[in-house]
Amino acid sequence: MHDAPHRTDVFALAFRNYWWASSIGGLYFVVGFVLWGGSRAALVSSSLFVVAAAIGLVLHYTAGQTRRAVRLSFLIAHLLVGQGILIWQQANLPLTDYTTTGNPAVRDLLVYLVSALFVGTMSMFGGFWGALLSLASHYAFFFNPHEEFSFKWVFPVLIATGGAIVSTALWHLDEAYGKLAALADSDHLTGLFNRHRLTSEFERLQAQAKESGAPLVLIAWDLDDLKQINDTQGHAAGDACIRGFASALRATVRTSSGSRSADAAFRVGGDEFISLHLDTRDGEALLQRVHRAGHSVSAGWVRCEQLSLDQALTTADQALYAAKDRRKQMPVG
Repeated sequence: MHDAPHRTDVFALAFRNYWWASSIGGLYFVVGFVLWGGSRAALVSSSLFVVAAAIGLVLHYTAGQTRRAVRLSFLIAHLLVGQGILIWQQANLPLTDYTTTGNPAVRDLLVYLVSALFVGTMSMFGGFWGALLSLASHYAFFFNPHEEFSFKWVFPVLIATGGAIVSTALWHLDEAYGKLAALADSDHLTGLFNRHRLTSEFERLQAQAKESGAPLVLIAWDLDDLKQINDTQGHAAGDACIRGFASALRATVRTSSGSRSADAAFRVGGDEFISLHLDTRDGEALLQRVHRAGHSVSAGWVRCEQLSLDQALTTADQALYAAKDRRKQMPVG
Protein backbone atom coordinates (compact mmCIF):
# COMPACT_ATOMS: atom_id res chain seq x y z
CA MET A 1 0.00 0.00 0.00
CA HIS A 2 2.80 2.39 0.77
CA ASP A 3 6.54 2.74 0.88
CA ALA A 4 8.56 1.07 3.62
CA PRO A 5 8.62 2.93 6.92
CA HIS A 6 11.51 5.28 7.55
CA ARG A 7 13.86 3.67 10.02
CA THR A 8 17.45 3.28 11.04
CA ASP A 9 19.25 1.00 8.60
CA VAL A 10 21.94 -0.65 10.70
CA PHE A 11 23.75 -2.10 7.70
CA ALA A 12 23.75 1.22 5.84
CA LEU A 13 25.50 2.77 8.84
CA ALA A 14 27.94 -0.14 9.00
CA PHE A 15 28.69 0.13 5.28
CA ARG A 16 29.26 3.85 5.63
CA ASN A 17 31.64 3.33 8.54
CA TYR A 18 33.52 0.66 6.61
CA TRP A 19 34.15 2.91 3.62
CA TRP A 20 35.31 5.75 5.84
CA ALA A 21 37.54 3.43 7.91
CA SER A 22 39.06 1.73 4.87
CA SER A 23 39.70 5.10 3.18
CA ILE A 24 41.39 6.51 6.27
CA GLY A 25 43.24 3.26 7.03
CA GLY A 26 44.47 2.89 3.48
CA LEU A 27 45.57 6.53 3.44
CA TYR A 28 47.48 5.88 6.67
CA PHE A 29 49.54 3.19 4.93
CA VAL A 30 50.13 5.37 1.87
CA VAL A 31 51.36 8.25 4.04
CA GLY A 32 53.42 5.78 6.05
CA PHE A 33 55.17 4.51 2.92
CA VAL A 34 55.83 8.12 1.87
CA LEU A 35 57.33 9.08 5.23
CA TRP A 36 59.25 5.80 5.36
CA GLY A 37 60.66 6.42 1.91
CA GLY A 38 58.93 3.40 0.45
CA SER A 39 59.24 2.24 -3.12
CA ARG A 40 57.02 3.47 -5.93
CA ALA A 41 55.42 0.04 -6.15
CA ALA A 42 54.43 0.26 -2.49
CA LEU A 43 52.81 3.66 -3.01
CA VAL A 44 50.95 2.67 -6.18
CA SER A 45 49.64 -0.65 -4.85
CA SER A 46 48.49 0.90 -1.56
CA SER A 47 46.89 3.79 -3.43
CA LEU A 48 44.78 1.33 -5.43
CA PHE A 49 43.11 0.20 -2.21
CA VAL A 50 42.49 3.81 -1.15
CA VAL A 51 41.05 4.77 -4.54
CA ALA A 52 38.69 1.78 -4.48
CA ALA A 53 37.64 2.74 -0.94
CA ALA A 54 37.03 6.34 -2.01
CA ILE A 55 34.87 5.12 -4.91
CA GLY A 56 32.91 2.94 -2.50
CA LEU A 57 32.40 5.93 -0.19
CA VAL A 58 31.13 8.12 -3.03
CA LEU A 59 28.81 5.39 -4.28
CA HIS A 60 27.46 4.89 -0.77
CA TYR A 61 26.29 8.50 -0.60
CA THR A 62 25.08 8.76 -4.22
CA ALA A 63 23.59 5.35 -5.03
CA GLY A 64 20.42 5.92 -2.99
CA GLN A 65 18.41 2.86 -1.93
CA THR A 66 20.66 0.27 -3.52
CA ARG A 67 19.87 -3.26 -2.43
CA ARG A 68 21.84 -4.51 0.53
CA ALA A 69 23.15 -7.52 -1.42
CA VAL A 70 24.70 -5.22 -4.03
CA ARG A 71 26.40 -3.08 -1.39
CA LEU A 72 27.65 -6.17 0.42
CA SER A 73 29.03 -7.68 -2.79
CA PHE A 74 30.98 -4.51 -3.56
CA LEU A 75 32.34 -4.39 -0.02
CA ILE A 76 33.44 -8.04 -0.11
CA ALA A 77 35.06 -7.46 -3.50
CA HIS A 78 36.98 -4.53 -2.04
CA LEU A 79 38.25 -6.67 0.82
CA LEU A 80 39.36 -9.40 -1.60
CA VAL A 81 41.15 -6.77 -3.68
CA GLY A 82 42.86 -5.59 -0.50
CA GLN A 83 43.86 -9.15 0.32
CA GLY A 84 45.28 -9.56 -3.16
CA ILE A 85 47.25 -6.32 -2.90
CA LEU A 86 48.59 -7.44 0.46
CA ILE A 87 49.84 -10.75 -0.92
CA TRP A 88 51.36 -9.07 -3.96
CA GLN A 89 53.19 -6.61 -1.73
CA GLN A 90 54.57 -9.39 0.42
CA ALA A 91 55.90 -11.21 -2.63
CA ASN A 92 57.22 -8.23 -4.61
CA LEU A 93 58.08 -5.28 -2.38
CA PRO A 94 61.62 -4.99 -1.03
CA LEU A 95 62.15 -5.55 2.68
CA THR A 96 63.26 -1.93 3.01
CA ASP A 97 59.63 -0.93 2.55
CA TYR A 98 58.90 -2.58 5.90
CA THR A 99 62.04 -2.63 8.02
CA THR A 100 65.56 -1.21 8.24
CA THR A 101 66.98 -4.44 9.65
CA GLY A 102 66.16 -6.61 6.65
CA ASN A 103 64.34 -9.08 8.89
CA PRO A 104 61.47 -10.65 6.88
CA ALA A 105 59.69 -11.59 10.11
CA VAL A 106 58.77 -7.93 10.63
CA ARG A 107 57.18 -7.74 7.18
CA ASP A 108 55.43 -11.08 7.59
CA LEU A 109 53.95 -10.07 10.93
CA LEU A 110 52.57 -6.81 9.53
CA VAL A 111 51.05 -8.54 6.50
CA TYR A 112 49.63 -11.29 8.72
CA LEU A 113 47.92 -8.80 11.05
CA VAL A 114 46.39 -6.80 8.21
CA SER A 115 45.16 -10.02 6.61
CA ALA A 116 43.59 -11.04 9.94
CA LEU A 117 41.86 -7.65 10.00
CA PHE A 118 40.41 -8.41 6.55
CA VAL A 119 39.21 -11.78 7.88
CA GLY A 120 37.38 -10.16 10.79
CA THR A 121 35.81 -7.45 8.64
CA MET A 122 34.61 -9.88 5.96
CA SER A 123 33.15 -12.14 8.65
CA MET A 124 31.39 -9.22 10.31
CA PHE A 125 29.60 -8.21 7.12
CA GLY A 126 29.26 -11.59 5.42
CA GLY A 127 28.44 -13.75 8.43
CA PHE A 128 29.14 -17.49 8.15
CA TRP A 129 29.82 -17.43 4.41
CA GLY A 130 31.95 -14.32 4.73
CA ALA A 131 33.96 -16.07 7.44
CA LEU A 132 34.53 -19.12 5.22
CA LEU A 133 35.54 -16.98 2.25
CA SER A 134 37.89 -14.83 4.28
CA LEU A 135 39.55 -17.79 5.98
CA ALA A 136 39.96 -19.56 2.65
CA SER A 137 41.64 -16.51 1.11
CA HIS A 138 43.82 -16.03 4.18
CA TYR A 139 45.06 -19.62 4.53
CA ALA A 140 45.48 -20.03 0.77
CA PHE A 141 48.35 -17.55 0.96
CA PHE A 142 49.63 -17.88 4.52
CA PHE A 143 49.38 -21.57 5.29
CA ASN A 144 52.75 -23.30 5.37
CA PRO A 145 52.47 -27.06 6.02
CA HIS A 146 56.16 -27.22 6.92
CA GLU A 147 55.85 -24.66 9.70
CA GLU A 148 55.22 -25.73 13.27
CA PHE A 149 51.71 -25.29 14.59
CA SER A 150 51.35 -22.08 16.57
CA PHE A 151 48.78 -19.59 17.78
CA LYS A 152 48.91 -17.67 14.54
CA TRP A 153 47.06 -20.54 12.80
CA VAL A 154 44.26 -20.34 15.37
CA PHE A 155 44.06 -16.55 15.61
CA PRO A 156 42.28 -15.96 12.23
CA VAL A 157 39.63 -18.53 13.20
CA LEU A 158 39.01 -16.67 16.45
CA ILE A 159 38.81 -13.39 14.54
CA ALA A 160 36.38 -14.92 12.02
CA THR A 161 34.25 -16.33 14.83
CA GLY A 162 34.09 -12.95 16.51
CA GLY A 163 33.17 -11.29 13.21
CA ALA A 164 30.40 -13.82 12.58
CA ILE A 165 29.01 -13.16 16.08
CA VAL A 166 28.98 -9.42 15.36
CA SER A 167 27.26 -10.13 12.04
CA THR A 168 24.50 -12.06 13.82
CA ALA A 169 24.10 -9.19 16.27
CA LEU A 170 23.81 -6.72 13.38
CA TRP A 171 21.08 -8.78 11.72
CA HIS A 172 19.10 -9.01 14.97
CA LEU A 173 19.58 -5.31 15.67
CA ASP A 174 18.42 -4.40 12.16
CA GLU A 175 15.36 -6.63 12.61
CA ALA A 176 14.62 -4.95 15.94
CA TYR A 177 14.81 -1.51 14.34
CA GLY A 178 12.39 -2.72 11.68
CA LYS A 179 9.90 -3.86 14.30
CA LEU A 180 10.25 -0.60 16.22
CA ALA A 181 9.66 1.39 13.03
CA ALA A 182 6.54 -0.63 12.29
CA LEU A 183 5.24 -0.05 15.82
CA ALA A 184 6.00 3.66 15.65
CA ASP A 185 4.41 4.24 12.24
CA SER A 186 1.55 1.75 12.02
CA ASP A 187 -1.84 1.31 13.67
CA HIS A 188 -1.86 -2.15 15.22
CA LEU A 189 -5.58 -2.77 14.60
CA THR A 190 -5.77 -1.89 10.90
CA GLY A 191 -2.20 -2.01 9.60
CA LEU A 192 -2.62 1.53 8.22
CA PHE A 193 -0.21 4.33 9.03
CA ASN A 194 -0.90 6.18 12.29
CA ARG A 195 -0.94 9.90 13.07
CA HIS A 196 2.80 9.87 13.73
CA ARG A 197 3.50 9.16 10.07
CA LEU A 198 1.03 11.65 8.58
CA THR A 199 3.32 14.67 8.48
CA SER A 200 6.20 12.98 6.66
CA GLU A 201 3.90 11.28 4.13
CA PHE A 202 2.05 14.53 3.45
CA GLU A 203 5.34 16.31 2.83
CA ARG A 204 6.57 13.49 0.58
CA LEU A 205 3.46 13.40 -1.60
CA GLN A 206 3.06 17.18 -1.70
CA ALA A 207 6.67 17.58 -2.84
CA GLN A 208 6.07 15.11 -5.67
CA ALA A 209 2.79 16.82 -6.57
CA LYS A 210 4.54 20.19 -6.87
CA GLU A 211 7.41 18.69 -8.85
CA SER A 212 5.22 16.82 -11.32
CA GLY A 213 2.28 19.21 -11.43
CA ALA A 214 -0.07 16.40 -10.35
CA PRO A 215 -3.01 17.14 -8.06
CA LEU A 216 -3.05 15.88 -4.48
CA VAL A 217 -6.25 15.18 -2.55
CA LEU A 218 -6.60 14.76 1.22
CA ILE A 219 -9.76 13.04 2.46
CA ALA A 220 -10.94 13.01 6.08
CA TRP A 221 -13.16 10.05 6.99
CA ASP A 222 -15.33 9.43 10.06
CA LEU A 223 -17.30 6.28 10.81
CA ASP A 224 -20.85 7.32 11.57
CA ASP A 225 -22.16 4.47 13.69
CA LEU A 226 -19.10 3.18 15.55
CA LYS A 227 -20.27 4.34 19.00
CA GLN A 228 -23.65 2.72 18.49
CA ILE A 229 -22.02 -0.55 17.39
CA ASN A 230 -19.73 -0.51 20.44
CA ASP A 231 -22.66 0.18 22.77
CA THR A 232 -25.07 -2.38 21.34
CA GLN A 233 -22.82 -5.14 19.97
CA GLY A 234 -19.59 -4.76 21.92
CA HIS A 235 -16.11 -3.52 21.17
CA ALA A 236 -15.17 -6.68 19.27
CA ALA A 237 -17.85 -5.82 16.73
CA GLY A 238 -16.60 -2.24 16.70
CA ASP A 239 -13.06 -3.42 15.99
CA ALA A 240 -14.38 -5.58 13.16
CA CYS A 241 -16.15 -2.54 11.73
CA ILE A 242 -12.94 -0.51 11.90
CA ARG A 243 -10.94 -3.28 10.19
CA GLY A 244 -13.60 -3.64 7.51
CA PHE A 245 -13.56 0.06 6.71
CA ALA A 246 -9.74 0.06 6.70
CA SER A 247 -9.82 -2.73 4.11
CA ALA A 248 -12.23 -0.72 1.96
CA LEU A 249 -10.06 2.38 2.33
CA ARG A 250 -6.93 0.41 1.50
CA ALA A 251 -8.58 -0.63 -1.76
CA THR A 252 -8.79 3.04 -2.80
CA VAL A 253 -5.11 3.67 -2.11
CA ARG A 254 -2.86 3.01 -5.07
CA THR A 255 0.54 1.45 -4.69
CA SER A 256 3.70 2.82 -6.26
CA SER A 257 4.41 2.05 -9.91
CA GLY A 258 7.32 3.24 -11.98
CA SER A 259 8.14 6.82 -11.01
CA ARG A 260 4.79 7.28 -9.27
CA SER A 261 4.86 7.23 -5.47
CA ALA A 262 2.33 5.32 -3.43
CA ASP A 263 -0.72 6.98 -1.91
CA ALA A 264 -1.18 6.66 1.85
CA ALA A 265 -3.93 5.98 4.39
CA PHE A 266 -3.93 6.63 8.12
CA ARG A 267 -6.01 5.87 11.19
CA VAL A 268 -5.68 9.01 13.29
CA GLY A 269 -8.31 8.35 15.97
CA GLY A 270 -10.82 5.79 17.16
CA ASP A 271 -13.18 6.29 14.20
CA GLU A 272 -11.18 8.89 12.27
CA PHE A 273 -9.15 8.22 9.15
CA ILE A 274 -7.14 10.26 6.64
CA SER A 275 -6.13 9.29 3.13
CA LEU A 276 -3.82 11.04 0.65
CA HIS A 277 -4.23 10.46 -3.08
CA LEU A 278 -1.70 11.66 -5.63
CA ASP A 279 -2.78 12.42 -9.18
CA THR A 280 -6.45 12.55 -8.16
CA ARG A 281 -8.44 15.66 -9.07
CA ASP A 282 -11.79 14.86 -7.52
CA GLY A 283 -12.35 13.02 -4.24
CA GLU A 284 -16.04 12.33 -4.89
CA ALA A 285 -15.34 9.21 -6.93
CA LEU A 286 -13.26 7.77 -4.09
CA LEU A 287 -15.98 8.60 -1.59
CA GLN A 288 -18.60 6.85 -3.69
CA ARG A 289 -16.40 3.79 -4.10
CA VAL A 290 -16.07 3.41 -0.33
CA HIS A 291 -19.79 4.05 0.20
CA ARG A 292 -20.63 1.32 -2.31
CA ALA A 293 -18.64 -1.09 -0.13
CA GLY A 294 -21.46 -0.76 2.40
CA HIS A 295 -19.80 1.36 5.07
CA SER A 296 -21.65 4.14 6.86
CA VAL A 297 -19.05 6.88 6.79
CA SER A 298 -18.92 10.62 6.38
CA ALA A 299 -16.06 12.25 4.51
CA GLY A 300 -14.72 15.57 3.33
CA TRP A 301 -11.94 16.22 0.88
CA VAL A 302 -9.74 19.05 -0.32
CA ARG A 303 -7.10 19.66 -2.98
CA CYS A 304 -3.93 20.39 -1.02
CA GLU A 305 -0.98 20.91 -3.36
CA GLN A 306 -0.53 24.45 -2.04
CA LEU A 307 -1.84 24.01 1.51
CA SER A 308 -0.05 23.25 4.74
CA LEU A 309 -1.06 20.06 6.51
CA ASP A 310 -2.98 22.01 9.17
CA GLN A 311 -4.83 23.98 6.50
CA ALA A 312 -5.68 20.83 4.58
CA LEU A 313 -6.93 19.03 7.70
CA THR A 314 -9.04 22.03 8.78
CA THR A 315 -10.66 22.39 5.36
CA ALA A 316 -11.30 18.65 5.01
CA ASP A 317 -12.80 18.54 8.52
CA GLN A 318 -15.13 21.38 7.64
CA ALA A 319 -16.29 19.49 4.56
CA LEU A 320 -16.70 16.34 6.67
CA TYR A 321 -18.86 18.11 9.28
CA ALA A 322 -20.96 19.60 6.51
CA ALA A 323 -21.47 16.11 5.11
CA LYS A 324 -22.50 14.85 8.56
CA ASP A 325 -25.02 17.67 8.89
CA ARG A 326 -26.52 16.87 5.49
CA ARG A 327 -26.76 13.20 6.48
CA LYS A 328 -28.59 14.07 9.70
CA GLN A 329 -31.05 16.24 7.77
CA MET A 330 -31.87 13.49 5.28
CA PRO A 331 -35.32 11.97 5.87
CA VAL A 332 -35.25 8.45 7.32
CA GLY A 333 -36.70 5.77 5.07
